[in-house]
Amino acid sequence: MFKVIGIDVSAHRVDVVLLENFPQIALRDFYLSPEFEKVHAVYEVTELDNLLVKVGDSPAVAILEGTGTYSYYWRKHLKKNGIFVLTADQGMVKSTRRSLGGTDNKDDPFDALVMCELYRRHYLDVYDRRFWVKELDPKIEQMRRALLDLKTTTRKQTSFINSIKGRLAWEYPARATVKSQRANGSLDVGKPPAFWAWLAGRGDFLSKSILSRFNNHYEKEQKCDRANISEMTRQFASSVCDLHDTEAQIELRLTNLLFDSDFDRYHRVFDRFSFGYRERGWILSRIFPFEDFLCLPKKRALRRFRQACGLGKIEKSSGQMRAGGGGGKWTGCANTRSTLWTYINCRIEPQKLKGQSYTALQLELREYFIGRAFEADGTKKRGGRLADARNASCRKLADLVFRELYNEMK
Repeated sequence: MFKVIGIDVSAHRVDVVLLENFPQIALRDFYLSPEFEKVHAVYEVTELDNLLVKVGDSPAVAILEGTGTYSYYWRKHLKKNGIFVLTADQGMVKSTRRSLGGTDNKDDPFDALVMCELYRRHYLDVYDRRFWVKELDPKIEQMRRALLDLKTTTRKQTSFINSIKGRLAWEYPARATVKSQRANGSLDVGKPPAFWAWLAGRGDFLSKSILSRFNNHYEKEQKCDRANISEMTRQFASSVCDLHDTEAQIELRLTNLLFDSDFDRYHRVFDRFSFGYRERGWILSRIFPFEDFLCLPKKRALRRFRQACGLGKIEKSSGQMRAGGGGGKWTGCANTRSTLWTYINCRIEPQKLKGQSYTALQLELREYFIGRAFEADGTKKRGGRLADARNASCRKLADLVFRELYNEMK
């Protein structure tokens, strides 16, 4: 007999509803009835085999939400054991819970039951793609994992650097505002930025002249009683160096994934914008394969592309929009939106790029930004108006990337 398995995943356990027949009464009534207890069970992460025994050899489908790392384990092992797995869209689960249960309150057992009902209504009766998360290409899945690991690593690294600078404010004030960066953006294992390496006592790879300059300056400040670096500060600097090595290893993994032959056509377009590895990765992780957009009318494809890049808009103002047309809320991938915003802020907004020249598409984007960000008398806007100009430029960037990819892939 065919079995339907609704799963709500938590950090260390899952609520499972195992149905052989769908309820013939309202879902909330079934949930409150004694019959529900017969089909509901809770399993720890270590109890996967117990669930598989209960499913038996019958064909089965499992439905669960895409709850990030917590769901990876269950999806992987259920598929490995021959169970068809569907991943439900979290936003649609929330709205369905509200319609079927009359509440927005999170209830794990009821959510597991809602998974079964989603499958019946929106997969068996009338298939609706909006309710289901598409399975990613394995290379894209690995790329996304690498990008998230990079985000975690750089966030921790920034936290340590800020702590060190705070400590240097009284331990070594002359270097409290130091900006130690990688040479030419290089990211080699064992070669962190020079100052952090020296501070951690791990500067063997540095030239004698650089080491002498750091040592001589510190000794001079010590003699004047203006410097006395603590062991804790040096340990923090060592952590920065360790995180640098971790970041380098992850980025190497990312670049190996990026330059797979499947992505050659995408890189031809990305080269026109001079995108970096992480910018390429975040965009690819959201829009690959681009053929999914080509099967739609062009205007609709553009709207979906914007949303994939985190630049879709939802308007809930009942027709009342604020002056300037900037109302609504951003939707889509926040990480990709943040990456595009940083690109505008660091690569397009500055008047000059150090040692680089603008490409034709960057010039087009810069002209657009200038038209939005500057008054008629040439003065730069400030505050919210400047933020609106940057947001509009991000949206324009997504439009240009879509245009170039559309022309390249047609």
